Formats: sequence, structure tokens, C-alpha cells
Amino acid sequence: MNRFPVAEYARPVSVTLGNQVRAEAIRRGGEWQAHADQFAALAVKWYGRKPCKGEDLRTVFDEVLRTDRMQ
Repeated sequence: MNRFPVAEYARPVSVTLGNQVRAEAIRRGGEWQAHADQFAALAVKWYGRKPCKGEDLRTVFDEVLRTDRMQ
């Protein structure tokens, strides 16, 4: 018997690039938060589903969450 039975049933967390972009848009708030799902879909369309980190993630945020596109 496992000492921590809850761990057996915990679903693995699947992080995608869309989830990362959505979370960043929500964190920024305002108009970004209102369009978070659209930004997530755009990121997946342009860069795929594989999550990024570091400088690559910053580049994705800069391209997808550009302020000049929010008009």
C-alpha cells in the first residue's frame, strides 16, 4: 500500500504554450485579460503547443501580446 494514495490519482498537469500565454495575459489584466483566449490560440497557431521557457518564452510574449495590435 502506498503511503500517499492521493498521488496515485492526481492528474498530471499539462502545460502548453497556449496556457502560458493565457496566464501571462490574465496576469497583465485589462484588455489583455479580456482577450486571453484569443492570444493563446494565436500563440499555438504561430509557434505550436510545446511550452517554452526563458528567452524563447519572452519572445513569444512580445510577439503575441504586442500593444499595437490591441486596437
